[in-house]
Amino acid sequence: MRQQEQPVDEAGPIRALIVDDERLARRRVREMLQSDREIDVVGEPANGPEAVMAVRQSNPDLMFLDVQMPGMDGFETAAQVKQRERSRHIPIIFLTAISRELHQQLRGYEVGAVDYISKPYDPWVLRSKVSVFINLYEKTRLLQEQAAELARANRELDEFAEMLSHDLRTPLVAVSGYLELLEGLDGEGRDFASRALEAARSMGSLIDDLLSYARAGKAVGALRSTDAAKALDQALRNCHVDLEEAGGNVSHGDLPVVAADGPQLVRLFQNLIGNAAKYRRGDQPLQVSVEAERSGAEWLFSITDNGVGLPHDGEDDDLFAMFHRGAASSRQPGSGIGLAICKKIVEGHGGRIWAEPAEGGGAAFRFTIPADSH
Repeated sequence: MRQQEQPVDEAGPIRALIVDDERLARRRVREMLQSDREIDVVGEPANGPEAVMAVRQSNPDLMFLDVQMPGMDGFETAAQVKQRERSRHIPIIFLTAISRELHQQLRGYEVGAVDYISKPYDPWVLRSKVSVFINLYEKTRLLQEQAAELARANRELDEFAEMLSHDLRTPLVAVSGYLELLEGLDGEGRDFASRALEAARSMGSLIDDLLSYARAGKAVGALRSTDAAKALDQALRNCHVDLEEAGGNVSHGDLPVVAADGPQLVRLFQNLIGNAAKYRRGDQPLQVSVEAERSGAEWLFSITDNGVGLPHDGEDDDLFAMFHRGAASSRQPGSGIGLAICKKIVEGHGGRIWAEPAEGGGAAFRFTIPADSH
């Protein structure tokens, strides 16, 4: 039974904290804010230690913080507030009667100030600055809600893909088992069973490819320094059977260390080299070359083969589309998802991928990965 979704609570007013050692100054700011229904004053600490404690207890959305206080001044108070992860992102508007010299302002910005208001307070200036903050706050909150909703949708999609893969595979395994038994028949029945078994295996491969496609975009957020040469070596081990059948030889130059999701980079190399093995030219031994060169702020990788080349009927624009099966693919096994997975992986790394004819025939698949700036 599907769990009923809980309604989203409406956003309340912005919760503000006013910190000043002068009671009249705190009251003055509070009175200026009371006319704004979008601001709720949740505390009025009189010094730095009380302010730090109030932040921990009320977790405000905004702080008005006096700079010149006895003992712990506003800068020291702000620094302590910013030390805690939960309160690190609270915007601080400093209230100041001291010098407006640049070094004082820079010190405030270094400890988390978003703005200054000078004493004596001008009600119009204070409300204007607060109005700007409210606008930014609402936009930030909307973006956070949208990001949370997107993350929830992605989790549901991942769960659905896993469930669908399992539910489709379970009966398929049973069907394949019965068909293997039927292959023991003689004559025409055996031929029918073999064809059905081949179709079942093709369906299983399609399910695997669809699940791989669903997972392929997860490179973003898991990028680490990855040796492209080692990733290529792993890809060659994974597809050594196809390379042996094609009499294939894969050579490569110096390959860089890039910011990448290692397993996905392996899959990218594997799919492109497997594609070259699939579309080799007749009985001619397959030759594949893998190269990389720095091009501005990115690395440009090239995987060049001596196979049948690219289509000449305008299909090259569709090579990376889901389920694309061109005329040259009609007699080749596969689901038409491999190059679509490559595109998704490359774009997940912030790069581009394309194909062009290679000199002397064959095809050259090229993709970029942003260079690690560190």
